[in-house]
Amino acid sequence: MSTGLEHARLVALGAAWLRRQGFPIVATELRCFGSREQPDVLGFRSHCSTLIEVKTSRGDFLADRKKPERAARGLGLYRFYLCPEGLLQVADLPPGWGLLVAIGSRVTEIVRPRGNLWPPAGQAAGTEWEAFQHQPDMAAERQALFSIARRASATPRGRR
Repeated sequence: MSTGLEHARLVALGAAWLRRQGFPIVATELRCFGSREQPDVLGFRSHCSTLIEVKTSRGDFLADRKKPERAARGLGLYRFYLCPEGLLQVADLPPGWGLLVAIGSRVTEIVRPRGNLWPPAGQAAGTEWEAFQHQPDMAAERQALFSIARRASATPRGRR
């Protein structure tokens, strides 16, 4: 399977996983004005956001770690890498990132907080979720939500 096809397959798996986690708004391959980031999968609940970056090669992962928005700000209160089995190890992860692995048509959770709590920013004190929270760029998140809403409103009725 080519890298492009594998990437698209993993993006679809990541979006489905995020919906199963209770995120009703999920966008894939999102590009929006004013933001350098082009998230593979970005989901929103009423009180938090989650970013999934899909990696199909180690070189792509290493390049991604150098992006300035990975060190400070960026999209996603919670952040995950999703990759094929064997590509990344837990020791490779930046602090606070989760790891999802695609095995066939399933997404296996390797590193993530337990449960389905997904608390909002600042309300995870004393739980393991606290270590997974990042400081998202709220302006970039608003731009992403606007882009998602604009796409949804441009979709003819019955075709959503």
